[in-house]
Amino acid sequence: MRAASTLALVLLWLSSEVAIRRICEGPPGTILGGPSPDGRFLSCLDPETGDLALLDLASGQRRRLTHKTSAQPAEFAYFSVVSPDSRRVAYAWFNQEKFYELRVVEADGSDSRILYRNEEAGFVQPSAWSPDGKEILTLFFRKDSISQIALVSTADGSVRVLKSLNWVYPKKMDFSPDGRFIVYDSFGRNDARERDIFVLSTDGSREVALVEHPADDLFPLWSPDGRRILFASDRAGTMDLWMIPVVDGKPQGSAALVRRNLGRILPMGMTRSGALFYGLRTGTSDVYVASFDPGAGPVLGRAVLASHRSPGGNSAPEWSPDGKLLAYLSRRGTENFGQEARVVSICALETGEERDLAPKLAHLESIRWSRDGRYFLAAGSDRRSRGGLYRVDVRSGDVAPIVQDELATFRGLEGIWSADGEDVFYVARSEIRLRSLQTAQEKSLYLAADSTRIRHLALAPNGSRLAFVSSEGTQAEVLRVMPADGGAAREVFRLAGGGSTGAEWTPDGRHLILTASGEGNPEIWRVSLEGGQPLKMAIPADWQGSLRVHPDGRRVAFAAGKTRSEVWVMENFLP
Repeated sequence: MRAASTLALVLLWLSSEVAIRRICEGPPGTILGGPSPDGRFLSCLDPETGDLALLDLASGQRRRLTHKTSAQPAEFAYFSVVSPDSRRVAYAWFNQEKFYELRVVEADGSDSRILYRNEEAGFVQPSAWSPDGKEILTLFFRKDSISQIALVSTADGSVRVLKSLNWVYPKKMDFSPDGRFIVYDSFGRNDARERDIFVLSTDGSREVALVEHPADDLFPLWSPDGRRILFASDRAGTMDLWMIPVVDGKPQGSAALVRRNLGRILPMGMTRSGALFYGLRTGTSDVYVASFDPGAGPVLGRAVLASHRSPGGNSAPEWSPDGKLLAYLSRRGTENFGQEARVVSICALETGEERDLAPKLAHLESIRWSRDGRYFLAAGSDRRSRGGLYRVDVRSGDVAPIVQDELATFRGLEGIWSADGEDVFYVARSEIRLRSLQTAQEKSLYLAADSTRIRHLALAPNGSRLAFVSSEGTQAEVLRVMPADGGAAREVFRLAGGGSTGAEWTPDGRHLILTASGEGNPEIWRVSLEGGQPLKMAIPADWQGSLRVHPDGRRVAFAAGKTRSEVWVMENFLP
């Protein structure tokens, strides 16, 4: 009788039509929230202000729950999750002191309060509410690189730590509907680099390995009835959705495939009716090479794809000092809300030979060749999530830290090599510093007001001058040039619309090339350092970010393509 009932249930599931539809498209912050359990709205970021907002799924209207003031330009909301009764939202808030707080606000925008605030916690990520609404499952990532799975009381903000994971952090955590268990993903046992899925009792007394497999298994979510756990896995060669039955927090049988090839999926949460909401990163980015004439327009000749290997996820090209090699970042594996797994691809354009370099870093944001071609200066974070700058051996991939900053994000710090390769220029908040690689001693070269943002360091070909872009608040961005050993910085160009994406010297040292996003209309400016009007240059189609000029001055490398974040929902897929 039981077998017949189970068969009938399976046949009913197979006969139902799975429905998948796109909800909306937007900036990355759109996928940092989750659905309300009643399915009426989605918590997200307001892209214009950085406030926490709700997206009404029926009308498509976005309503802000927080309201930043002019005194809070650097503050913003981040991850958020809706309470079981759909009446409250827990969210992370980046404050003026440059660390994250855990806050709660009513769904009508009233009664916003700080639930947990501790500078040592550094980063907090609310992941799920307990079914009774009394606790919030939260990830703490402390300044000492210890991550913690914790429960925060919604009554008084008291914390109960269930497990510490050193530098490892789960990419997704969820409460069981009966409140007895936590499911999360983490690196597998025996130092495996792929993720497995674990179930931890909420009293911390028992833990079970739910899914152990050589593939990456991640992003677990509990089904509304508590009888299954959904997760993503690349075990079949694509990122697919799988499901495994559970009883009393333990696996019951094998995992089953639910849906193949969902792409760059980032599960956000489920409603009580069993609808799965998930983020999806779509589009492509590739590296191109084109001829270049800074004195003429159009500036670029026909663009040619730099490599046909691993297409669609390539960015941040960098020429070797002799111009024979082109290095760029290439996406590999899984990601977590903007933090991609990347390798360095090094391509010899004349022969087409190409190899990958996989430094032992948790994240790679950018690379710059040393002038002797032996090293990369890599911005990013190590496997204990310490953001900074790292020296990477071009041949072996060996990594050595140069400078680490406890206030740096996983993207690390911006820096460039000195002309002789014995020092590094880098930006620490509103200051430009010069750091000796041999002695670790530092010299302050330029110090601006605390509210000033400094970026896009560029060293002149002869090593005598340093260019950078500075901005303060909503004012225009200013391109400045100063002596490389310190001294007064003079303004050479003012970018009225802001949005600069890069600065680059021409090989003769006579011009600077400034790139900008232009609020949807990208711009490239050639700025003469010998006087004369700046020249606005033509741009390639779908061009992204900055460009890099070849040492011969006649070619450029750049990334082009379109990427976006979307919210999708899958319904009628559960048995």
